[in-house]
Amino acid sequence: MARLESEAKGGFYPTPTEEMELILKRLSCQTGMPITLLDPCCGKGAALKQWQEDMKAKGAIPESYGIEIEKSRAALAEKTIDHVAKCGYEEAKMSHDAFSAMYLNPPFMQMNGERMENTFLRDLTSDYLQAGGILIFNLPQYVLKDCAKILASRFTDIRVYRFTDANYDVYKQVIVYGVRRRKGLRSEKERRYQADIEKELYNLAFLGKEALSSLGVQDWNMIQYSIPQNEKPVALFQSMKVEEEDILKSLQTSDFFKKVEEKIKDLNITTGKQIKPAMPLKIAHIATAIASGTLPEEMGDHLLIGVSKRVQEQKMQINPKSGKEEEVTTMKPKSIVRVFSEKGIFNLK
Repeated sequence: MARLESEAKGGFYPTPTEEMELILKRLSCQTGMPITLLDPCCGKGAALKQWQEDMKAKGAIPESYGIEIEKSRAALAEKTIDHVAKCGYEEAKMSHDAFSAMYLNPPFMQMNGERMENTFLRDLTSDYLQAGGILIFNLPQYVLKDCAKILASRFTDIRVYRFTDANYDVYKQVIVYGVRRRKGLRSEKERRYQADIEKELYNLAFLGKEALSSLGVQDWNMIQYSIPQNEKPVALFQSMKVEEEDILKSLQTSDFFKKVEEKIKDLNITTGKQIKPAMPLKIAHIATAIASGTLPEEMGDHLLIGVSKRVQEQKMQINPKSGKEEEVTTMKPKSIVRVFSEKGIFNLK
């Protein structure tokens, strides 16, 4: 059992190395050709790294792009692949039609009345995979019925294989290969193909593993999907999710805290008194200093504003008249630093 459920933390189901090796046997590329590889659910980056190394061995010049929402896995992926967006795909900004191939291994689950495999397929193959680009889609066999319509409408040259006997029985996984068709009107022949493929994929969802060839079937001398050169450069690939640690890191890079210390030294000279805080400055102290004009607002590529607001606080206390414990709501001031950056607006509390 290669995919133990104990490895599936947070819906994370890594592709077994031996299955990935068989998947890659049906992928080819041209020597010296630059290609872009996208894995929108890259986990720790192992499968994407294996894919990239395989393409290098076949002579291409591959660049790897991964998206991972879970922080600890994203941190590991950063050490393995070229580019990582640490967020969900909905929070990632990517160049359109800039990826030569996509390995899609989405969460195997139902959410909001829809299979997540279909949600990911619909959202991620619409704009990012270039025409002629190769899709490798990993999903349970019984979910083919949910994804049949989108697969048939967006892809040609579709083939479906199942995992080998060593791994199939755990999650009933299959691999769908396809070539992204160009957008636009369909000919009558293309519409007939689409209808036939949709019906075939739908029916496969209800059949057992005997209906599909195993990835281990040695047909790769005849069946090959050639990954094309990326037609457009990946000019944009970043997370739009703003994390507090990212802001703090950026502030440290822009010497913000050093400038704070310099301003305090200037105050010491002006007053003739040595001012030494008893404890390190908190965000509230910095917010007050910015609001008063003591500290600069522009710090590198960020604009900082000190903001004071009133917040509610609930607490239990004894009513002196009744002697009973009651919940009391009070208002108290709270200072924050509001950061304006290219990624959005973020409050440091």
